[in-house]
Amino acid sequence: MPLMALDSGRCCCYNLAMISQRIPKKTDERWVWIKGQLELRGESFASMARELGVSRQAVRSVREAPYPKMEKAIAKKLGMQAKNLWPERYIT
Repeated sequence: MPLMALDSGRCCCYNLAMISQRIPKKTDERWVWIKGQLELRGESFASMARELGVSRQAVRSVREAPYPKMEKAIAKKLGMQAKNLWPERYIT
């Protein structure tokens, strides 16, 4: 299903399924991508923190270190598995 979003005053259509397939490999770029994906879905780290009963810092701490509970919560919001977002943390 296409999603409408404003980008610098212009209206853009995004197909969430297509966007979800392009997860950056570099951790800094991936973090920006995750934040953008949440925003496209009307979510934020603050809204997730409220929903989970934790601080925003707790949600954001997953950026620097493994935090399976938050990894799974973020992945769930994006409709994917944590191992797809942080493959380096889920080496089998």
